[in-house]
Amino acid sequence: MERKLSTTKKGVKEDKHSFRIYVLRMAIVQTFWEYTERTKVSGMWLLRQNRTEGLSRFIWASVLLQLLLLSIYLTMLLWLKFYSYPILNTISNDLSITDVAFPGVTICSPKVVNMERVERFVNTLNIPPEYDISDVIAGFEFLNAFTDQSFQPPPHESYKITDAVLTINNVSTWEAALAVSPGCADFVKRCFWGFSEFPCNQSHEYLSFIPTTAYLGPCCSFNYNPRNTSFVPFSANIFGMDGGLTFIGTEGSERNLSTGLIVLVHHPMDYVTESAASVTITAGSESFVEVSPTVQSSSAEVLELSQRKRDCLISDDVELRNYRQAACMLSCQTEAIFSQCGCHPYLLPIVNDKYKECNLNDTFCYSDNYDNFKSVRCDQCLPNCYDVTYSTLSYKTDLNLHQYSVSNLYTPDLLTNDSFVLRVYLAKQVVPAIRKVTVMSWTGLLSDLGGIFNLCLGLSMISIVEFFYYCTFRLHKNYKLQKVLVSKQAWQ
Repeated sequence: MERKLSTTKKGVKEDKHSFRIYVLRMAIVQTFWEYTERTKVSGMWLLRQNRTEGLSRFIWASVLLQLLLLSIYLTMLLWLKFYSYPILNTISNDLSITDVAFPGVTICSPKVVNMERVERFVNTLNIPPEYDISDVIAGFEFLNAFTDQSFQPPPHESYKITDAVLTINNVSTWEAALAVSPGCADFVKRCFWGFSEFPCNQSHEYLSFIPTTAYLGPCCSFNYNPRNTSFVPFSANIFGMDGGLTFIGTEGSERNLSTGLIVLVHHPMDYVTESAASVTITAGSESFVEVSPTVQSSSAEVLELSQRKRDCLISDDVELRNYRQAACMLSCQTEAIFSQCGCHPYLLPIVNDKYKECNLNDTFCYSDNYDNFKSVRCDQCLPNCYDVTYSTLSYKTDLNLHQYSVSNLYTPDLLTNDSFVLRVYLAKQVVPAIRKVTVMSWTGLLSDLGGIFNLCLGLSMISIVEFFYYCTFRLHKNYKLQKVLVSKQAWQ
């Protein structure tokens, strides 16, 4: 008896389910015919009950379905373009040179250790009797490990003695490197900005040369001050060969004048790395370095995109006063060096006070891992959304051959065999600007989507609203109506 009753209940449930499916199917059919009668969508009127039938209706329905699939395919392509490649570089109006910082100019000697200076510097140190002065002098050769990627350690261990002497005298590696390397007083003798002469080593915020460091070791820089966190580079208001920076200098070595000097032109806020434009100058020459800045900027629409989509960063993104990609990568590289060697090379800017300075005992660790440090990946260091790059064009003349300079500032008695003249200037009065803009905005995307659906099916926004109206409200109404009608037919 219980089994029979259970079977009866199951049958009642199945009947109710079948009834609902039947009513829903009837409601869908009724809603579809109602939609074809009243909609303004192009082509749907050919699917009306009294308009087509049989093969013609099948063909026309197939055409509409294929056009719908085509519009969906084109929509996916448009979305992929919008999502994956949202940015386009355009050439905007040229900027005045007063809107762009004058580049930093850094002069370095390829020979970090100058033995004449080493001998003089050692004589100023307090050396215990148990240490041989010749061993102390020889140990300074190991300073080259920080700047020479092909460094081969000498066959002696004098660096241990030199390091001990520096520690006794409370002299850091950075101070020792500056003492034994050619400095600003050796490189630059007379300096000019335009036609006005200024003291080369004066204490001035802008018009002066100061001791700095670069990837080549101790150097001398103009319009660049990495140890001053509030430093703001200046902009030039003159251009051409007679404008900009000009100075007379020597190679800095007291006996060997065959090494030449390397002049690096770079962004005035960036530490000088191998990527900086470089020019080699030698004694007895007048060198010309023509600088052409290029500005990269981003539109407001680009800045509204996520960091990875726009592929650039601004200071607000990382909560810094002044974000620079070069500084970020330098910090990343310093972290790798500290992780491997437990110290901070003297030639890199200090990014954290917790790092101790590398001494001569750390040269082997640094030189053995040099390639790894230079190739470290820093994916978080995206480019700047606003940046200035400096390209250079250089040429030179032989002063000893012609005994002639293009400027009347120089007289033959100043142009000795061991001197050179260097001129760094902006090429033009205006600077080209490359601006990042979005390929399309959300408004443009909606407009293009509307164009696709209008082209394929003649749809508009009101057509979409109408379609959802019939799929929801009218379907619900027809379902309730069909439920009543089917119920009445069942009772009859």
